[in-house]
Amino acid sequence: MRKQGHGMVITSTQVNETAQHFYRKLGYKDCGGLLLDIPGYEQPMEMFLCKRL
Repeated sequence: MRKQGHGMVITSTQVNETAQHFYRKLGYKDCGGLLLDIPGYEQPMEMFLCKRL
């Protein structure tokens, strides 16, 4: 991504998945989340992680 001229990357994972710990070890920081709590459409929060390159 850096070679393509990007200065930051963003990824996402659900809070109930272990991937968030992997991304934090790589230097990603929490930068937001999406919560769907409408009855019938509930799901774990989607968290966003970002990292400056």
